[in-house]
Amino acid sequence: MTAKVKKGKQYRYNPVGLDIYDRRSYQPEPGTLVTVTQPFGCPPNGTMGHCYVEWPEGGPVLVLVNSLEAV
Repeated sequence: MTAKVKKGKQYRYNPVGLDIYDRRSYQPEPGTLVTVTQPFGCPPNGTMGHCYVEWPEGGPVLVLVNSLEAV
């Protein structure tokens, strides 16, 4: 079951699944506080279990919803 996320709310990023397996250099480090965002023209957050997040050191990046933990 995929958790719901809300735009503008903060979460702690703890990667699971593909976020661990297919790690990218531009993704936040585990334990980083991130904010859910919705870039213009992108599919709605929650589509296929993914959402966009931003953090102070980086721009929007696509991550799994299950990698986000409520703060």
